[in-house]
Formats: sequence, structure tokens, C-alpha cells
Amino acid sequence: MPSSIPARRAFTLIELLVVIAIIALLIGILLPALSRSRQASQNAATRNVMAQLAGASAAFETDNRRAPGYFSPREMASAGATGNVGSRGAPGRGMTAMENILLDLSGKDAIAVGAVPAGRNANEWLSNVAPNTQNNSGIFVNPALIGSGTGNYFNPGRAYLTNFNVETSPSAPQVGQRFNGRTVDQQQLPDLIDANGQPILAWILDETAKSAVDAGAGQNSFVGVDSTNGYRFYWGSNAAFLRSQSLGRMSMDHTFSTGQAESPSLSMLAEGVAGSAATNGSNRGELGTLMAITGNPGLPNSTPDVRTASVDQILPASPRGRAIFHAPGSDGVFLSQRQAGKLLTSPTNRTVFYGVNFKSPSGAAYLDENGKTTAPNILDAFDDIIVSN
Repeated sequence: MPSSIPARRAFTLIELLVVIAIIALLIGILLPALSRSRQASQNAATRNVMAQLAGASAAFETDNRRAPGYFSPREMASAGATGNVGSRGAPGRGMTAMENILLDLSGKDAIAVGAVPAGRNANEWLSNVAPNTQNNSGIFVNPALIGSGTGNYFNPGRAYLTNFNVETSPSAPQVGQRFNGRTVDQQQLPDLIDANGQPILAWILDETAKSAVDAGAGQNSFVGVDSTNGYRFYWGSNAAFLRSQSLGRMSMDHTFSTGQAESPSLSMLAEGVAGSAATNGSNRGELGTLMAITGNPGLPNSTPDVRTASVDQILPASPRGRAIFHAPGSDGVFLSQRQAGKLLTSPTNRTVFYGVNFKSPSGAAYLDENGKTTAPNILDAFDDIIVSN
């Protein structure tokens, strides 16, 4: 008997191509959404650990009447090849501000003064830890114990603490000179990282700096490269990271060379980003951008007068906070040139001026819908995460 089951019709080539196109379209829609969801989750995790850090810092300040940091901001910004800041050719000690504050916030059981505690393995301790290579500090640190114990202000967990490789070469994640003493392994002082594996910077106010902010003739006492003179904040306290060509898990190059073309990965905090290295007290290049980070965005200095001053002359009257914590965001770059965009006064200047909180790069005052002057926070233009207390 003839079969009553109808023959099955195969897909035609056109139908198969349509199905493949639909699947490809769905993948094209879903992948960016999944990527954005992942980035949002990582940003939330980073904000959470930074909020914990800010809270721990505030608690420390309440108890000790100073911002956290085992060594003072001036020591952390000590100049010269034997100091912490060094220079491009001589990187100096290269201790970071975050390493310094973790000693206070997370190092209760990790620090010994004078000698390694009796009964402990001396090979597990770094010797003479200090931001100056000429200073025989007599301070010993076991980096494996930082962030452990119950008496600390801040215990972020090992997932957020990393011991970066420290070398004099800019190709190292941290540019500087290694501490000696620990022979069990090559661990150095740990740094706090974000959910992307990039370091989180700390900018700590030097409360001993009392000079008038407006030092005249294009000079200020708010930001400096090092502590040769007193400034509120020092770029050099994070020079070890900002001189690196392979920073963090994302291996980002944060350095700049003269003649370098514009780059989305270029940091506005890179040394010499405006064409030559900034000098102490100047409002240009990496120091001008540092002022935008550390200055109170809603409180300009009375001199020069904001109404008549150009964008690059406007100075902050007070800091954003005593301790300011700065993560680079999803792109892994601290204030990237791509995101700086229209904030720059010119493509070659490469400075995010503090004054752009109050005026456009061309000098026009910002006005709200009622025609009144307003002061937007220019850092909102970046994906960087900045928390202060």
C-alpha cells in the first residue's frame, strides 16, 4: 500500500540564511547589553569597596585627628633619586599613597618597629620600609598580614589587594625600587585594586601646607609634583603608577612622549602630557588635571576673580576632601583624553583645568535655564570613580 505519511520539506538555502541572520542579529543585540551589565556590576563592586575605604578613612580621622598614612604626605612626595618621587630617569622609591594608607588602615598586625617580633620568621618581613631610600626607618612590614586581623579599620579581602611587580623599568606595573628583606617570595607592599584589576589611587591632603593658594604669576600652592615646597596635594605620591607602561591587570600605558598622537588611552595625569613635565606650583598638564580632581568643584578661590579670570587661571579655595580615592573606571585609564573631549582648551594642551567647572574652555560662563551661573562637576564627564571624605 502506498504510504500516507507526507514527505518532509527541507529548509531552503534562503530560509537557512534568514535563520542565521536572525541569530546573528540577536547575538549582536545581546552581547553589548551583557557587556554593559557586566561593567555596571563591576562599577558597583568598585564603588562599594571605595565607600568602605572612605568610611574607614573617616573613622581613622575621627580617632587620630589626621588623614590615614603611616608616613606624612611630605615624606611620600620627597624629591630626588633617593626620595619617593624620583624622575623619569631615576624612579626613586616608588611607594604609592595607597600602600601608605593601608599601613594605617589595614596593617595592625603587619607592622613592627625596630625588629621583627620574636618567634616570627624574619624572611617573611620587608625591612626598613620608608618612602626615602636613605632613611633607615627601622620599620618592618609583613605584606601578607595587611588586610587581615580583627583590629583593622579596613579589611577589603584578598580579591581587592594585589602586590604589583616593582621595577625601575617603566614596563613594570609599578615603577620604583623594591623593598628588601622578604626572601620567602617576592611580595612587596599591597595596593588596593578595583573590580577590573586596576589600582585605586589615593590623594591625601598635606595639612601642613598653609600658604595662600594664589601664589601669583600663574603659580599656586595647591598642587605640586613633589614636596620641595609645601602643597596641598602631590602628583609624586602616585608617580609609581602614573609612570607605568603596563598598569594593572589591563596593562594600560599611562606614559606620554613628546610628539605622541592623540590617543583614547592617554591619561590626563600622565607625566609631561602637555608637552613637557609640569613644574611645582604650575596649573598646567598633569598638575592642572590633578587640581581638577582634588579641588572642591563648587568653591573657587577669591583670587583671581572667576568673573574675569581665564579658565586656566581659576583656582580652588578648598580641597574636595582630606582623602580622595580615584578608580579609573571601565576603560582602565585615569581621566582619558577621549573622555576629556570638549573639556580641553586645545587638542595640544591636554589639561582638564579646574576652571572648566565654572566656564567653558572658550571662557563663557555656565548658565542654568534661568540664566544664573552654575558650576557643573566636570569629572562627571568621565567614567572614573572618585570618592572623598
